[in-house]
Amino acid sequence: MAKAKAPPKTPLEELGPYTGTESPHELIYRAYLLGRIHFGTKLAILNSPGSPVYSAYENWVPIALVLFLSLYTGITSSWQAGLSLFAALAFFGFLFLPRYVLKKLRTRVLEKAFASEGGWIELWKGGGISIRLAMDPSVECDSPDGDWQKFAKTYLDKPDDE
Repeated sequence: MAKAKAPPKTPLEELGPYTGTESPHELIYRAYLLGRIHFGTKLAILNSPGSPVYSAYENWVPIALVLFLSLYTGITSSWQAGLSLFAALAFFGFLFLPRYVLKKLRTRVLEKAFASEGGWIELWKGGGISIRLAMDPSVECDSPDGDWQKFAKTYLDKPDDE
């Protein structure tokens, strides 16, 4: 008889209980998981060349594909068909492509920010992220000028049940 697999651990269970010896990065991650902070992203900064989470592939391949399909249709069929296809694809591209790109970008930002302290520091130095207390949104820390370590030690260094 096969053993039943244990359900996968949540990220908070993997961190373990609060000990008081957490690094500032661990405090921020724990606070994010507990909903104590809001993690903000300035997508215009993060979705630009030079950003550690920028993907030229996601930004330019769909546009190139629209142009290629339209040109191909215009050459093989008629220029009216190519122009019509271009208009239709451009319309739907402008509706759906930005949402897709921004959703993927935000996912990459969260993965990089919370996977390691090195990733967090790289994102922080590049700008485009901010943290703010959920209970008091006026208390915030913006990158790259804010001191995220002091913010974490001052506002987030408390047991999970508080």
